[in-house]
Amino acid sequence: MDVILPNLGFLLSGLATTAVLALISIVAGTVLGIVLGTLRYTSVPVLGQAAAIYIEFTRGIPLLVFLFLFYFALPALGGYKVSAYVAAAQGFSFFIGAYLAEDFRSGLRSVRPQLKQAARASGLTETQVFRHIVLPIALRRIIPTLFNQYVRLFKFTSVASVIGVSELTGRAMLVNAREFAPIAIIVTLALTYLVCCLALSSIGRALSHRFTVRT
Repeated sequence: MDVILPNLGFLLSGLATTAVLALISIVAGTVLGIVLGTLRYTSVPVLGQAAAIYIEFTRGIPLLVFLFLFYFALPALGGYKVSAYVAAAQGFSFFIGAYLAEDFRSGLRSVRPQLKQAARASGLTETQVFRHIVLPIALRRIIPTLFNQYVRLFKFTSVASVIGVSELTGRAMLVNAREFAPIAIIVTLALTYLVCCLALSSIGRALSHRFTVRT
């Protein structure tokens, strides 16, 4: 505690950076996942294949290499500069989006054909059936899976420290370099991530219970 308390404000600021980075990545990654999952579900020949290639490409690359791609490779190829924070947000969003895409596709496929047939029989178009029937049911069914991915993403944010993002892990390592108290720092870091991930999991369980689909 002699090390943690004097640096508490510094560490909490890092935690806030981690939380915002995770939130941005979750929102952007979820939107991307819905788009990619929908393209895979509808089997549009060219777009579906492009989405499949992107998903397999992303899932086959380690996260750290993916961050290097957005922080070093793409800016060098495109002739532009990007901050470590923006590169991390982009990398996490595109990375988690590929994983969420398969979850969304599974959710979409889980909707019973009878429901879609009944909706079409009532006069709804294919687009309306998808938007008002299929997508809402699919989203509600995969809430537990989504939050499992969100918890993973929250833990993934620690990798951003490698490219210089001053988030929780990065700041904890700076404190350790200055104070040299690895046990206190690592234990505090682990407990902080544990509490945050448990809280996120609890939200997911509550939402899953609230929006359970029994059709």
